[in-house]
Amino acid sequence: MEKITPKIKYLGLYQLIGGIIGILNTIRFLPNFTQINGGIFLLLLAIFLLYSFSVFCGYLLLKKRNIEGLNLSIYNQLIQIVGFGVLGYAFYFTAGIYGGIKLNLTNDTIINFMFKHSMARIDINNLNGFTEISINFIAIILLNLIFNLKSEVEKVAEA
Repeated sequence: MEKITPKIKYLGLYQLIGGIIGILNTIRFLPNFTQINGGIFLLLLAIFLLYSFSVFCGYLLLKKRNIEGLNLSIYNQLIQIVGFGVLGYAFYFTAGIYGGIKLNLTNDTIINFMFKHSMARIDINNLNGFTEISINFIAIILLNLIFNLKSEVEKVAEA
């Protein structure tokens, strides 16, 4: 258990800090809106809830509620792996570090390598009409780490 405790602590800090940075970035972006109607309010609420979920996952891990924290962290990382934009609809979310590729299929096939921090984008009925998909390799690596930590914690709990 001594070997896995620091890993769980660092994972908890990563999720907590990533969520807080995302919330602060979203708050920083709010003055750009001249008017917040019902639809925009719901999108902003969804973004705040996603970042808050990341903060909650990190909090659970830091409070040593390992099984519950790791289980929720799996979902937290799953929603960060794939981002997409198609036919005016888009979803991208990262609470922490984004490192991956984006494949833009709008006119030609363009591959972009991206490295960013906490970001979120939800488009509904946007007139851009871009078609793209992105894959976050950092989230995939973290998901693998979480599954390994979870199996180690379960082995220790059984012993």
